[in-house]
Amino acid sequence: MIKVVCAADLDEPGRARLEAVSTAAWIEHVEPALVPELEDAELEVLIAGDVPRSAPRLRWLQAPTAGVERLVGRIPTGVVLTNARGVYATAMAEYVMWAVLQAAQGAEARRRLQQARRWPDDGMAVLGRRLRGLTMLVAGYGGVGREVARLAKAIGMHVMAIKARPEVTRYDGFLVAGTGDPEGVIPERILGVDGVAEAAGTADFLVLTMPATSRNRGIVGPEVLAALPAGAWVVNVGRGTVLDQPALVEALRSGHLGGAVLDVFDQEPLSRRSPLWKLPNVVLTPHVSGADALGRTELAALVCANLRHYVAGEPMLNLVDLGREY
Repeated sequence: MIKVVCAADLDEPGRARLEAVSTAAWIEHVEPALVPELEDAELEVLIAGDVPRSAPRLRWLQAPTAGVERLVGRIPTGVVLTNARGVYATAMAEYVMWAVLQAAQGAEARRRLQQARRWPDDGMAVLGRRLRGLTMLVAGYGGVGREVARLAKAIGMHVMAIKARPEVTRYDGFLVAGTGDPEGVIPERILGVDGVAEAAGTADFLVLTMPATSRNRGIVGPEVLAALPAGAWVVNVGRGTVLDQPALVEALRSGHLGGAVLDVFDQEPLSRRSPLWKLPNVVLTPHVSGADALGRTELAALVCANLRHYVAGEPMLNLVDLGREY
């Protein structure tokens, strides 16, 4: 029997699905906080966001998150790591489109009028901007980026993408059926990471869905932000470390950027002293873009699929390349 310890936040139907996957697996559920203290000589499969103190038989760690920066460098030799990329793509892409739509429609200005109970003297001042025909640059073309692209394309936007390996257009990770861009055919251009400043020159919206790695820390800095057209918006749902936060503050203060919607930050929680709190045209949310009830269902679907593959000795979904850190 394969001993599986699950410390992921699955609901009861998800737990039942997991336990029904294979008669060859013995499932034990524990609280996430207990994982670092685990000492289990029988543990072979772990579904958790941390590493146990001692598990000599551990062969596979399934992270319940897409980002695995906390695990890279801590995975024992011989242990396969898979992540949850694609699981939260639907919710995160809808968050991005909420951000883009409210920016284009001047939601904050309209909200101020409502709060003041005032009809505008000049209605032109609060007119929205049509998204159709505008350009979105999606930096990070994995599960989330592809669903963002699909929604943006459906609304009539031009889409460009940044990808670490632009020559590999197909996506082989987990996707909710009917979502995303598995073949990589939506973007009008797919450039490498070294082309982000070039691509930014025509982007009305720069959407960041990149993972945190040592290579892309601060990759969206002064050069990229300056390359964006005046009035462009930045939306970050990937990892806060990808975006040079002080450079963003400066670009916002100067009036060059139209605004920013940020769900992730270089340090979380965001310091109460951060100037981002008081800047106009900035929307801050506490790392919630991927949080919805269906995410637990989709996580269970991924975990069950991968456990079936593991038991059968088949290739698993969402394998993490530890050398690339994602």
